[in-house]
Amino acid sequence: MEIAWDWIAFLVFSIIGLISALFVVESSEIVRSVVWLSLSFICVAGIFFMLNAEFVGIVQILVYVGAIAVVILFGIMLTKRKTVGAEKS
Repeated sequence: MEIAWDWIAFLVFSIIGLISALFVVESSEIVRSVVWLSLSFICVAGIFFMLNAEFVGIVQILVYVGAIAVVILFGIMLTKRKTVGAEKS
């Protein structure tokens, strides 16, 4: 009996991608949410590589993980956040 490694790899990519997408929504810290979003994008790129769409997979990594997620992360890190409980009357 031969093991279908492509089927196992697809299941791993899809399960990790779905779990990380759920963590994007459920995370209370925005920086952690961006990290989970990057992992979700990487899993989508892995599925594109499995479909023999290497160009789309590389564009997914370069544009979404490399540009958009990093811009969101730097935008969050460089803006001044106010805490709700720290204000004095």
